[in-house]
Amino acid sequence: MTEETKSATNNSTEAPAPSETEVTEQTKTFSQEEVNEILRKRVNEINAKQDEKVKVAVAEAIKEHERQAQLTAEEKAAEETKKRQAELENKERDLLIRENRAEAREILQEKGISNEILEYVVDTDLETTKRNILKFEKLWNKAVEDGVQKKTAGKTPSDPSSVAPVSEEKTSTLDLLYHKNN
Repeated sequence: MTEETKSATNNSTEAPAPSETEVTEQTKTFSQEEVNEILRKRVNEINAKQDEKVKVAVAEAIKEHERQAQLTAEEKAAEETKKRQAELENKERDLLIRENRAEAREILQEKGISNEILEYVVDTDLETTKRNILKFEKLWNKAVEDGVQKKTAGKTPSDPSSVAPVSEEKTSTLDLLYHKNN
């Protein structure tokens, strides 16, 4: 080996290898051109997805328009009636739920339960809503009772008056041991 090779070999072995933390802590820096290219690619991807969604929506709208153009007046009226009926049913359902929420809110308030659970107990049927509240109340009370039992479970503290007094002999021995250790 020549001197250059030896010194290169020695230098490479002398330099400490980067630890795993040093390798993971190294961050790549991007030039403005690289950042611009990354952003451009991402914007193009998003635009392509949006263009595809628009094309699908336009194609569906054209298809629906053509379908409706072929309908007779009676078929159009029947579809319109069906559409209005569905809208009316949705509005009635929303109204029932709103009324049941108000009723459930009152019931929960009477029982001292937080209104935060409304969304979990309210149903379109008032009786079902009331049953849900009762089920929740039973489960809640049981969970609270179980929690209290768990916290208070254990050994009952003994009555200090029932413990036999320590004799003077034991007291002096304990005092000696205490002073000896301190």
